[in-house]
Amino acid sequence: MRDRFGREIDYMRISVIDSCNLNCYYCNPQDNNKNCQAINTLSVKKVLCIVRAATRLGITHFRLTGGEPLLHPQIDEMVSQIKKISGVSSVSLTTNAVLLAQHAKQLKEAGIDSINVSLDTIDASEYERITKKPLLEEVEHGIDAAIECGIRVKINVVLTPQTDVVALTRYASKKGTDIRFIEMMPVGEGHTNGVEPYEKVIGALLEVYGTPCHIDTENREEINSGYNNADNGPAEYYIFHGLDIRVGLIQAIHGKFCDTCNRIRVTADGRLMPCLGSSVTMDLVPDSCEFTDDLEKDFVIVQALKAAIKAKPGCHNFNDNAVTYTKTTETKTVEIKTTELKAAEVNAARNMSRIGG
Repeated sequence: MRDRFGREIDYMRISVIDSCNLNCYYCNPQDNNKNCQAINTLSVKKVLCIVRAATRLGITHFRLTGGEPLLHPQIDEMVSQIKKISGVSSVSLTTNAVLLAQHAKQLKEAGIDSINVSLDTIDASEYERITKKPLLEEVEHGIDAAIECGIRVKINVVLTPQTDVVALTRYASKKGTDIRFIEMMPVGEGHTNGVEPYEKVIGALLEVYGTPCHIDTENREEINSGYNNADNGPAEYYIFHGLDIRVGLIQAIHGKFCDTCNRIRVTADGRLMPCLGSSVTMDLVPDSCEFTDDLEKDFVIVQALKAAIKAKPGCHNFNDNAVTYTKTTETKTVEIKTTELKAAEVNAARNMSRIGG
């Protein structure tokens, strides 16, 4: 289905759980995940309803996220059941890989198409500083287990001023996995930690490997990384002499890609998010709805998805103080108070772990 700006929406990210077993300072700085207890979790049945409805609108690519999706008690079964739905082209997953070694074999058997591993450093002390957990060894075991199972793995790095680009790229090259460096979005704590991706990444690698070749992602023959399937995402890829992997940049601010955005999101509390860069969310299935059968429920979800796609903005409003939101609150004296908030203020108050980044 196309949105009102003519973009084909064929990709959905589903946050299946909103808890995590890490506390990365830019994503979930408060320790509100004690014992990994989730506030919101989507059931397998609900996810299947969502996917079934989405395929009717031409959405064929699905990524399961969190929080940390491997904390979902039925994540392997969920992947298996989604893969059985007619119209589904791919099912992928984004994980911190702490639990990946325990799930790799089952995910492979379930039919997972690819796994993105979020890993911002390969230095143990730096990893603990970022995540508040000494679990780098578990992450590396998880990456190795997935690769050994034959799962396509990519490494995602959120860029900060401290990111060791060369060390991470060498690590990815050793593992034979593509690596993508992601510009930190000004959401939550991220609004204070951003760096310019091209200058930091390509500048650092150029000194070691020389001038890169920019990949035309429409021409798959240029890619020498051992597979030719598209990523369905906004990364711009480069190849360097001496590296047999791709190096990607995802630049939401410095390389704004809103005009080609093909995605929509479902949050772990069962709401639709047309754009990560907006605070607007919509009901997926109103709690008040009562259904006589699954077909009726599917119809309601399809209508909600249509409305969300139509409501998708032309571009994100990160740090755009020309955009305002109205926040209405009820005071202790039962007086209704309305406050105008700038978009940058709204984004700074959000928590990435709750919206399925």
